[in-house]
Amino acid sequence: VSVNGKDQPEATISLQPSLYSNYHPGIASSILANLDTSVQGTRPIKVSVVDNGGVPIDATVTPKSPRKIKVEGKEVTLRPFVLNLSGIDIEFVADPQGEIKGENVAIQKALFIPKGYEDAFEDPVAKYKELSQPTHEVKTLTAQKVKMRDGVELVCDIAMPAEDGKYPAILVRTPYGRAGQMLGANWWAKRGYVYMVQDCRGRQDSGGAWDPFVPERKDGKDTIDWMAKQPWSNGKVGMIGASYGGYVQWAAAVERPAALKCIIPQVSPPDAMRNIPYENGVFTLLPNLWWTNIVRDKQTHLERATQPLPNGDKLKTLPLSKLDDVIFGENVPFWDNWLKREGMAKWAKGYDTISDMPKVTIPALHISGWWDGDGIGTKTNWATMRAAGRTNQWLIYGPWPHAFNTSTQFGDVDYGPKSVLELDSVYLRWFDTWLKGKPVGFDKIPHVQAFLTGANKWLNLSDWPLKSSPVKRLYFQDAKSLTEKPVKNGKQARYTYDPAAVQIPPQLKGNLMAQSTTKAPIGKSNGKQLVYRSAPLKSDMALGGPISVELYFSTNVVSTDFYALLLDEDEKGDTRIVCLPGKLDVRYLQGLDKPRLITPGKTYKATINLWDTAHLFKKGHRVTVAITSDMFPGTARNLNTGEPLFSATKMKVAKQVIYQDAKRPSCLTFRLLPVK
Repeated sequence: VSVNGKDQPEATISLQPSLYSNYHPGIASSILANLDTSVQGTRPIKVSVVDNGGVPIDATVTPKSPRKIKVEGKEVTLRPFVLNLSGIDIEFVADPQGEIKGENVAIQKALFIPKGYEDAFEDPVAKYKELSQPTHEVKTLTAQKVKMRDGVELVCDIAMPAEDGKYPAILVRTPYGRAGQMLGANWWAKRGYVYMVQDCRGRQDSGGAWDPFVPERKDGKDTIDWMAKQPWSNGKVGMIGASYGGYVQWAAAVERPAALKCIIPQVSPPDAMRNIPYENGVFTLLPNLWWTNIVRDKQTHLERATQPLPNGDKLKTLPLSKLDDVIFGENVPFWDNWLKREGMAKWAKGYDTISDMPKVTIPALHISGWWDGDGIGTKTNWATMRAAGRTNQWLIYGPWPHAFNTSTQFGDVDYGPKSVLELDSVYLRWFDTWLKGKPVGFDKIPHVQAFLTGANKWLNLSDWPLKSSPVKRLYFQDAKSLTEKPVKNGKQARYTYDPAAVQIPPQLKGNLMAQSTTKAPIGKSNGKQLVYRSAPLKSDMALGGPISVELYFSTNVVSTDFYALLLDEDEKGDTRIVCLPGKLDVRYLQGLDKPRLITPGKTYKATINLWDTAHLFKKGHRVTVAITSDMFPGTARNLNTGEPLFSATKMKVAKQVIYQDAKRPSCLTFRLLPVK
């Protein structure tokens, strides 16, 4: 096929196993044509994404058992198969001639089915007769304009029941283009909901300037207030959405619009200093660049998500304010703004929701995964709401990455068929409860569902963490051991961090999304890291969040970073990370409001909060902790000088001292889970 676009030369791409980035089945049949159906089991395959320059992506294909359906009175045998593409499962069914007759893209809530083949996929919601049924005809309003308080107009599409009436509404706000989010709109409109998708400020067809996250509080409230005044509104609005679409729900909720009755924030970031662009003061370099590449102009470029980062060999460019120019070949205004806004005080009442979250009283269904790059948001949001005494909160934590609930696999680990949940009925039951007042039993659903890795099963819990869960500590000793008690006169442990010596990994030349893994061959303590291991466990031990490392340290510099990793080492010595690591720039020891330099040589206590997990360490395995100051290029280098990130170029070698005695007991802290 030949493809070309605006300001791009025509390119010819060989039609090997291929997809469009919207997964449309029109071209996906080439995958089936290249599939040897006589071979059973999962096999690797390379798939080219046509509108992504034809870059081949490593994928797998798994044939499933044939199924029979009736089409116009005749029995037809369909062959299902599952394509796993960068961790995302896409299910296809094909007829005996090899023509695709159905495609289910769960991540896009998109179901492609030709007329007559409606039974190709089972509707998991159909059995719940107590929930709203698809009885309505649907009408759609496109390119509707909603005026904000400053006069800027944001554009939205709306699907609603065709019959005149007053209905509850569901709002989705997105920076990625409303067309993709509208794929599931009819599903809701048929069930008696108005479903509205809006382009955020400065995105796609909406007006205004694009300053990520900052305007969403005011824009969210103004949009909901507008919806409540429409003739089709019954005055009740709920919200749903993932990632940025999860954050905008909290941004609106802290403004407390009267019509907003409930939210479903999925894989939602928290605020500017706890995830993106900073995590506890650490600039999360590679994730920030990856996302900037997708949204750096008015149109969204999701095809770039699987492309190698442009000019990845230039990642050591300084100052960081020049890095966007070097990587992308252009200046990205919001990149510079991010670097200038060090400290929460510079984001106040913009990309800042946590401080006002205790005022929120509406129900929230929090959803995330242990491997979600924004999972710290769900951890923080949940903890904030529970600390405020809110009991109308529910939480689902799966073994998922950011593309949550789309695959049973993460890297080379398969968590089993039950690790993916049927959530459509959960969402419908949620909105039926809070927007329609239907008594459909949502109160019977456990407040917390957490997937226990290592055992690969779901835990139904009353809270997170359980108040009855005992706290356990393992203490650092001799730069190599984790012990049950601190050592009275333990020796100091030392290592060196040189920001000039970091390396750019060769993996950056490939598809970053396809490189996810829990494997981490961590080794032993050396001059660049400290590694602590427990004795082999005498019995199984289930660990849960919150997880932290209490680190007593001193250093010779005024600023530096510390990272804490938690790993599971088996009897063979193979290690895997258990949860995403904790990060801390020591300039924020006294709070995230602003950076404060520390005193060289002085002893400090730092609490490094790791991300949540629920994991079973099996008998004979070792609990392992690694401490380092280098996670480049995942995070930007701390140059150890305390200069502003925007302009810093000078470097200094940091000599880190970790204390591990009874008076300064550096340790790992976690909760024990009650698992039989």
